[in-house]
Amino acid sequence: MSDNFFDPTEIDVEIDMANGETGELLPPKHTPEEAFRPDTNGDPEGSERRATQDDVVLPDYFYKKYRLDNEGKPTFNPGRVTGIMKIFNEKIDTEQTFNKDDDALAEKERTYFDLQVEQIVLGQKPLLEVDPQTTGINFLQLATRTWAEFAAIVYEYKESMAEGDPTKEIPDWLIEREDKMLQLGRKARMLKQALAQIDSDFGLKSVSIDARRVQTQVELRLQRLAEWNYNNVVDSSIKSAISMTKSANEAIDLSDVA
Repeated sequence: MSDNFFDPTEIDVEIDMANGETGELLPPKHTPEEAFRPDTNGDPEGSERRATQDDVVLPDYFYKKYRLDNEGKPTFNPGRVTGIMKIFNEKIDTEQTFNKDDDALAEKERTYFDLQVEQIVLGQKPLLEVDPQTTGINFLQLATRTWAEFAAIVYEYKESMAEGDPTKEIPDWLIEREDKMLQLGRKARMLKQALAQIDSDFGLKSVSIDARRVQTQVELRLQRLAEWNYNNVVDSSIKSAISMTKSANEAIDLSDVA
């Protein structure tokens, strides 16, 4: 037999050096315990399940705010959309609040608020003369996005306050969130009040801040946040390991060819 080839039948016989006889290699009647390999032969189905690992590992809080779709891609949590829209429905018909402890200061704040609304209206009128439909659509979109963001911030602020320790001081980031919430509420109400003064100039059939449009903006906002958080907090170590192993194997294959 050539050194480069072997005959498979050679492994089917066993030479008995004592008597020169040969015997066929047969499997033993009982498999010895050491023949089993843990998690494979002994429990093949369980081994397959345990060997399967997720490509990515996400922290628990991700699933509280967001979720993965059927393709494993990040998306918004419908339950949060429902909660945010509940806030919107509660806030849309509310008026801007002013100082409750000082009537003179409250009147001063109200006058300044009305002046800002008038400035918004005056800024839109020249554009309405040139292109009322496009100007109206853009203004309505701005108002809609602002109300969506305002409702979302209120929801998140209330959620954070409920989860916080009441015995401890409010953290700085939550104080900043509260200030942003108040400013967005002011902006949303200014835009709504300005819209009421110029909506007839748009030449559009529907000029209201519609709940369906607001919900669409809420979903888009949460979708962006889901993707951003997924990309920033995902543990891709397994993916990296798989990629490195694949690259190493490809390098070995190339060296063999070379």
